[in-house]
Amino acid sequence: MFQHKPLLYVTILLLQSCLPDKDQPKPADVLPPYTQQGANTIGCLVDGRVLVPGFSMADKYFGWSAVDNDFTYYIHKDNERVYVGIWDGTVNDTGVYDLKFIRGKREVYYINTQIGGGDAINGQLHIKYWNKQKHIMAGTFYFDVLKGDSSIIKITEGRFDMIYN
Repeated sequence: MFQHKPLLYVTILLLQSCLPDKDQPKPADVLPPYTQQGANTIGCLVDGRVLVPGFSMADKYFGWSAVDNDFTYYIHKDNERVYVGIWDGTVNDTGVYDLKFIRGKREVYYINTQIGGGDAINGQLHIKYWNKQKHIMAGTFYFDVLKGDSSIIKITEGRFDMIYN
């Protein structure tokens, strides 16, 4: 029995290394906080991984527009993009809007040049705050994307607080 103790100790050490580190922040905690002040922040989780724009305009950026009841925003970082465009004239107040890809009306998709991407099959945009005088809009979003291989990519914990033109 004494001969097996080193193996037991190694096994215990390996198992302990697999336990989650309590000091590590959860991915959602790394996202910008949800605010309603025109902070120009946006971010989401892609299959549990954080996607936020950075500061280098060369490879990380976001876009934003809310004009004539149309709504567009995107997060682009390196070779990855989350895109939501609602151009059917229905975005006119706070509330919940369905996010499902409809060509030319609701273009909602995710692209990653390494793992693929696809169009949204369901989800929601919730505009929680809209100050039209100050041109500030804030809210949350989530959607599922159907890839070409029939697997699902989950865009979750999406949040934005933007000043628009």
